[in-house]
Amino acid sequence: MKVYELFTELSSENRLDILKTLYEKPMTFTSLIKEVDMNSTEASRQLSRLTETRLIEKKGDGRYYNTLFGNLVISSIPGMNFISENSEYFIEHDTSPIPLELLRQIDALSTGEIATGVYNILSTQEKLSEDISGHFWYMSDDFPRHHLPNVEKVLEQGMEIRVIFPKDLFSTLKLSERNMEKIQFRARDEIKLSVMTANRFSMLKLPGPDGKIDQNTAIFGYDERFRKWCEKLFLYYWDSVGIL
Repeated sequence: MKVYELFTELSSENRLDILKTLYEKPMTFTSLIKEVDMNSTEASRQLSRLTETRLIEKKGDGRYYNTLFGNLVISSIPGMNFISENSEYFIEHDTSPIPLELLRQIDALSTGEIATGVYNILSTQEKLSEDISGHFWYMSDDFPRHHLPNVEKVLEQGMEIRVIFPKDLFSTLKLSERNMEKIQFRARDEIKLSVMTANRFSMLKLPGPDGKIDQNTAIFGYDERFRKWCEKLFLYYWDSVGIL
């Protein structure tokens, strides 16, 4: 099957509903039409089409199942849903700095909230950073200097802090020498996105059309899957740069 043929099959909301329902569990025809709220004529037509394309199959027990291929296809849909539902954001933001492996898992960000406005973003960061614990990882082309008091505080509490900055930024940091020694630093010649992750939240900023990080728009996430995705993104860059 060619990719354009697959997209044609997925262009029907009714067919998608059937695939999503059968992804949860196999069903008889009668149970399925009740679940997807479809009349029997339309359901028969769509089931025949999905069977012909080998996305589903009817087995000897009389129930319809997604094929292995069908399950693979429907499990790949969430990423496309997230991208299409946030098309206005992605039209204006460049995802190329995200490694391909994580780009394929971008639906992990689907529970996130898009915040706009520099003041709103900074105040949200500050509020969320008040009670962080464990670790704090941050990569950006600039350091939020208004966070310095919190940074000093959590360093005294023994928190692990890792940061990735442009090489020319380190001389501008206004931390005590003792606390500077507690932070793990790595540097890059150029940083094209910003990611922040801690126990309570994570944040992502992408570059705009001009190639510079858009400081006016950020995605905040609070669940584990969002945070784990951001942690992997940070570690991708952490592992690829030199230790200072």
